[in-house]
Amino acid sequence: MSSCDINECEGKYDNIVVFMCNECGQGSANTAGVGRMPYDPSVRIVRVQCTGQIGPIQIMDALNNGADAVSCVGCCIGACHFFNGNLLSMRRIKLMKKMFKELGYSDQFINQYTSRAAEGETAVGDFEDIVERLCTAITEGGTFENEC
Repeated sequence: MSSCDINECEGKYDNIVVFMCNECGQGSANTAGVGRMPYDPSVRIVRVQCTGQIGPIQIMDALNNGADAVSCVGCCIGACHFFNGNLLSMRRIKLMKKMFKELGYSDQFINQYTSRAAEGETAVGDFEDIVERLCTAITEGGTFENEC
């Protein structure tokens, strides 16, 4: 991933959809909130039972309806509360990233993360990484809005 000045793409995005599992993902966001840890206001959290429920249809639906970037935050490896749904989601994201690359788009605006419920700083760090990756995609001209 190339380095990017986030100030350079400020104002070019306003809707980042983050699907967070009900257990660890949402728990880490709640911990960040209780700790009053600031993060980018364009992050829109969508609570799902498990990231294993999120597939290409939900991701493409979010992108087609105005999301600038889409990410999933699930439980850590081996800690999924729903029989490895996080691994299923990781596989789907990996395949979608490969498909976007083959179609000429950047693979930086769709990502997967893991978190633990007690780690609010991890959620905030994930949000910062999402913004940085989106900024990279914008400067490389590989987003849907750029119409590669």
